[in-house]
Amino acid sequence: MGGIPLGRIAGFPLHVNWSVLVILWLFTWSLASTLPTTAAGYSPTAYWVAGACGATVLLASLLAHELAHAIVARRAGVKVLGVTLWIFGGVTRLGGEAKTPQTAFRIAVAGPATSLLLAALFAGTGVGLRALGVGHMILGVAWWLAGINALLGIFNLMPGAPLDGGQVLRAWLWRRHGDPMRAAVGAARAGRTLAFVLIAFGLLEFLAGAMVAGVWLAFIGWFIFTAAHTDEASALTRNALTGVRVAEVMTRQPHTAPAWITVQDFIERYLLGDRHSGYPVKDRNGSISGLITLTQLRQVEPSNRSSTLVGDIAMPLSQVPIATPDEPVTTLLERLASGHGNRALVVEGALVVGIVTPSDLTRLVDVYRLAKPDVTVAHGYRRPSEGGGVRRIL
Repeated sequence: MGGIPLGRIAGFPLHVNWSVLVILWLFTWSLASTLPTTAAGYSPTAYWVAGACGATVLLASLLAHELAHAIVARRAGVKVLGVTLWIFGGVTRLGGEAKTPQTAFRIAVAGPATSLLLAALFAGTGVGLRALGVGHMILGVAWWLAGINALLGIFNLMPGAPLDGGQVLRAWLWRRHGDPMRAAVGAARAGRTLAFVLIAFGLLEFLAGAMVAGVWLAFIGWFIFTAAHTDEASALTRNALTGVRVAEVMTRQPHTAPAWITVQDFIERYLLGDRHSGYPVKDRNGSISGLITLTQLRQVEPSNRSSTLVGDIAMPLSQVPIATPDEPVTTLLERLASGHGNRALVVEGALVVGIVTPSDLTRLVDVYRLAKPDVTVAHGYRRPSEGGGVRRIL
């Protein structure tokens, strides 16, 4: 998931997706429309200013929710890739899985607990301001923040992936059955059921005349459904690939790209007519110095292809995931999903003996579906993205 980088907070990279502008406007409009009923007598401008201030504080509350997940995960030894705010609240990107159900539970419950704590703090602030005789406008904002944070905390505890409550359910199932894959599938299927309920309620609200609320609820239900389906597919795929080694999936003796030729020459002499989309880059001394893919090639303007060398745009070897032939494929998948690219070079000793690409992994899943029809395998392999593994938390 893309976003605008805003630096680091508490040591975590922070990004903001453009869709935050949508929820910022919705929060501002919601609060500005609500305040006249609880704090009458102010100008429209005052209500909109108060709405904007309240919406900004609510975004900070959402950030606190995500940071709680990130901090607990870091303390538990789980790598945190970053935090991104977007239209559904936030995403905490984790570079691995919890090792125990207890750890998974603590990471999952940290966010809702933070939202509920903030709700209590804003409610307490409202009570204190009323006792001090502070104006109704500030009181209205404080109580609105209390209500929204309470709603977010409770909603996130609903038992279905990818909500935090779904992760809590997964931790409980994991502890009960001792099988993390079975737990992940159970939480994902609970999420799909929850999604159908939300979509149905959204349609009912739409038909009852609450068009905006109905469409929004149905949209949230659709997002939960697609995310839960993806989570289930990923869990089933990892289960099917248990015991498979990298040597069984890699493309052996991959074609290499000379670092000293131009991009134009490479496209004409190597790429055209070849089925590969990733090439180890070889220096004049025969050593591998990096990896070139279609992604890097697309970034070169056609007018510059004749003057740009392949070695100048290749991904340095230090940034390319490295695997060994005997390494389990599931271990490599975890590393690729942690934001280290979507291809890996396979090294034996000092030699590059193969390459693992998304198409190699997709083919492996398809072969297992044919060879082992009695084993449940996901209907498709979800390719690791350049952005890394994503833990979806609303």
